Amino acid sequence: MTDKSANDSLDDIRGELIEDDLFGVPIDVPSPASQRVEQKRIFGLTAGERMILSIIFFIAVSVLSVAVLLLTNTIAIP
Repeated sequence: MTDKSANDSLDDIRGELIEDDLFGVPIDVPSPASQRVEQKRIFGLTAGERMILSIIFFIAVSVLSVAVLLLTNTIAIP
């Protein structure tokens, strides 16, 4: 008798778990990565701020590279 009651209780538990998984309402919790994308910010900067920063970085690298080329006499001013 204990085997039958044990099997019945296991079947009941199994049935409850299956019903909970199939018919439960999924909780839609956004991850932090998707929250950043929704805010349209990367590294806390807007698109305009990133553009200005990239232009400044490009000019700084260009000026420094020309200065290094002039100092090493790889190029000369005619």
